[in-house]
Amino acid sequence: MSTSFTNLDSLQHHYGVLIVLITFLSRIIFIGFCWSYGTVIVEFKKQNSTLSDTEMSWIGSIGQSFGGIFAPIILLCSHRFGYQLSFIASLIICILSLFFSSMVQNLHWLLLTYSFPYGFANAAIFILGTLVCGLYFPVGQHPKHVLVMCIISTGFPIGYHIMSAYMFSEIEEHGWQSMKRRVALIELLVACVLGPLFTTKGLLNSSQEYQYPTAPLIPGTNKKIYYSKPIIYWMMGIFTAMCAVNNFLLHLHSHLEYLLISPVRADLWFRLHGLFDAVFRLSIPFLIRFYPIDIIYLFPASVFTGLIVLTLTFSLLYTSLNALAIFPIILFSFTSAVVTALQYTVSNRIFEEDRTEQGYVYHVIVTSLGTTVGPVIGGLLLDMTGSYKSIIPTSIFFLFVSFISFGSTILILNKKKANELEESQTASIHQHDNAAYGSSY
Repeated sequence: MSTSFTNLDSLQHHYGVLIVLITFLSRIIFIGFCWSYGTVIVEFKKQNSTLSDTEMSWIGSIGQSFGGIFAPIILLCSHRFGYQLSFIASLIICILSLFFSSMVQNLHWLLLTYSFPYGFANAAIFILGTLVCGLYFPVGQHPKHVLVMCIISTGFPIGYHIMSAYMFSEIEEHGWQSMKRRVALIELLVACVLGPLFTTKGLLNSSQEYQYPTAPLIPGTNKKIYYSKPIIYWMMGIFTAMCAVNNFLLHLHSHLEYLLISPVRADLWFRLHGLFDAVFRLSIPFLIRFYPIDIIYLFPASVFTGLIVLTLTFSLLYTSLNALAIFPIILFSFTSAVVTALQYTVSNRIFEEDRTEQGYVYHVIVTSLGTTVGPVIGGLLLDMTGSYKSIIPTSIFFLFVSFISFGSTILILNKKKANELEESQTASIHQHDNAAYGSSY
């Protein structure tokens, strides 16, 4: 009997590795495309498009993260129709979106043909991949959980390293519309392989595929948990951090070319940022292993690092030494690596243990809002000032607010923990005294 259980456990582990690989590849190709959309936006500007910088920011940012706002609906669909069917449907929506958006002549139609459908579907791919990997490698139960979460999170930074280079090359040779059709064909071939293999049938208890959470998504009896100060402050930190990251990244190509940096070098800098983002994500498990630290402290540390390197980037870009700005731009990837890679894991720290999934949904919604709003605010300031000098200071402001929010959350949680420990010790002393008093009679 024990041999049978061992074989089943081995089967789950090996199929879990396959699920991690599927999630990783889907993020490289599908999510990597939308995070490289700044390359396409540069092409729109070269065509003397009538679109304002604000409108272009909407097209790019909604295409990256629109669906995250509807994370509860995505979660509901996964429980109602199954993770696999929801995943396949999302892949198909992405493919159709690229085909239809490649045929538009009026760029204003890109919001309807690309941004909204692709934004929803790519968020679903991202969420479903994380949740299913979480089933195979549960947080707090599996020793490789953090490693798995960091591996799958490297998918989209590697994706925008690879896809940005491919998209840039295709646009230079064939134009942006032909590039989209070619990417759609690649995604179709990949979907035919990944879709049928993405399943929870490899779990020891395969019925988990259709189980609802043990508690409702936003339980009426526990609203204080979801609207408490620590949750509000923490989510404000996530929101402003993502505003800062995506405002910087989405405008990076255009910003560099505005400073007369060649398109080839601008593309190289962007891809190097993506490459080192992936490197930092993979290094997190080893950092935690050799230097044990509560994961929650990595968030304010990464944001503070981002504050410093963005300030240095701004100082260098507008001088004759602007070639050196590549180094702080690369280091800024540490901020996005931590803030996005560990959201599922830290949910177990911020929320109750049995609400990790719901906590992750909260993170996705707020991340999506930040990813969308940040570049739009940057675009509005760009339209008002006519200068890219406002982009980096805007991100620096967001990071400052994020650092304060994360720090406040940690202080509140530590104070709460200290109070609980003190109450526990007091109760233990009273219990001991009562026992001693009773034994005296």
